[in-house]
Amino acid sequence: MRKFFRLFGGTLVACLAIAQNNQSTGPYDTLVIRGAIMIDGTGAPPRGPVDIVIRRNMIAQVMSSDPISRANNGAAQLPAGARVIDAAGKFVMPGLIDLHMHLQDSVPLEYQYKLLLGHGVTTVRTFGVGNKNIDEQVVERQRIAENKIVAPRLYLYPFWRNSPTDPRFSSAKDAAEIVKEWKKKGVDGIKMAGLPGEYPDVFKAVADQAKIEKMGLAVHIAQEAVFPMNAVRTALDGASTVEHHYGYAEASFTDRILQKLPSDYNYSSEPDRFYQTGAVWLQADMKKLHTDVIDSLVGASKKSGFTMVPTMVVYEANRDLERVKTLPWHEKYTMPAIMAHWQPSPSSHGSYFYHWTTTNEADWARMYRRWMEFVEDFKNHGGLVGVGSDVGSIYTLWGFGTIRELELLQHSGFSPIEVVHSATEIGALSLGNKQLGAIRPGYLADLVVLDENPLDDFKVLYGTGATRQAADGKSVQTKAVKYTIRDGVVFDSQALLKDVENMVAKARAPRAQPTAAGSAR
Repeated sequence: MRKFFRLFGGTLVACLAIAQNNQSTGPYDTLVIRGAIMIDGTGAPPRGPVDIVIRRNMIAQVMSSDPISRANNGAAQLPAGARVIDAAGKFVMPGLIDLHMHLQDSVPLEYQYKLLLGHGVTTVRTFGVGNKNIDEQVVERQRIAENKIVAPRLYLYPFWRNSPTDPRFSSAKDAAEIVKEWKKKGVDGIKMAGLPGEYPDVFKAVADQAKIEKMGLAVHIAQEAVFPMNAVRTALDGASTVEHHYGYAEASFTDRILQKLPSDYNYSSEPDRFYQTGAVWLQADMKKLHTDVIDSLVGASKKSGFTMVPTMVVYEANRDLERVKTLPWHEKYTMPAIMAHWQPSPSSHGSYFYHWTTTNEADWARMYRRWMEFVEDFKNHGGLVGVGSDVGSIYTLWGFGTIRELELLQHSGFSPIEVVHSATEIGALSLGNKQLGAIRPGYLADLVVLDENPLDDFKVLYGTGATRQAADGKSVQTKAVKYTIRDGVVFDSQALLKDVENMVAKARAPRAQPTAAGSAR
């Protein structure tokens, strides 16, 4: 990485925690990002040029270096021995925070980590780390914090598992003790989904203890538990986030308490389940949805920080299957094992397209319009909306899915600066971290240095880039993400993505078959 930097006034004095290679370097005693246009993550408009001074893993100073500031304050003096990224003509924003992540064991964690960092994602809230148990997940998080692994920072939210081998998880009496045990182990929060029949009592016990322990509580309201625990009651009872789109339409019903389902409906049939969980939005009382429901949820946001995490990207196949099957990044970046899992099959979760019709897609397209208007209205009334992708299933890929979610929030009506705010500061506040998600002195040095303005076109953030026309009339792919900085460590984003390409190419290469004894050669 030496070739990507220039020295300013002195010699390098930093001690590198990650060995220098063509992908990462740092942290530095002093690192300066010089002359960038800054999008600070708070919702403030871009400004610049600015010089951002980083000491080890913390932002120490943000100094304006525009002509007016220089005239008033004189030329800013950079610290002797500082490492400098010349960012003239470039943009810098906080690292992206993805609040809904599953890190899988079907493909290498390294592959998933590098895809995320390569797209500027510096923090993920994950509901699992491969097949690791809670203790092993905590060790993994610590190794990342010690810069022993090339990876984004992790917030650990293990699943609340309801199992006949451990009935305590279905007992309100024992729930608080489990939460205490998990806190002592070092996890950051809890993910509840697939909830038991006694869900209200168990949930309340978990939520109350999580609040005491200052832990987060993410909730996927499964269809079998949406009554009586719709999104409003779940938020008011203590969820820090509600994932996906479940439970909102049900909270609006005025002429019933349950969704109308066909007589041959089978929850265990995923085509049935995924169709009907979208179609419920077509039964919603739209007036109540945009008045009483939003008012209650906004009240929870203002009181407890409740955050909506829509994960619109993971359901896009439901409204346009052929589009997601043929996304341009699958060829270079999707592992064959992942693509094989996505193929329609009754035996694979999320691979329910063995009977998915234009009627299904049309109803889901109508559902998206209602859903997007609801999310936009919630935000406009003061509700908090975070970015989550739920990648790894239904044709969604790490990193790429996060960027697509940014696009979908903009499709919902968010301005580009509101989208960045959701993906940075709001995500950090949802995690309870007031030193993350913004570019301010005293904040953690999680940043993305960009060759292009993301507010003009979020597509430039994709690993495959955005198509532009060069001076000679030929098409070129503009790739904006140059450096991803996590905890003061500088990653060459394009080098990480190239490494992912090589992993995929190697996985796809035909393996030589052993020659049978005595056969012709």
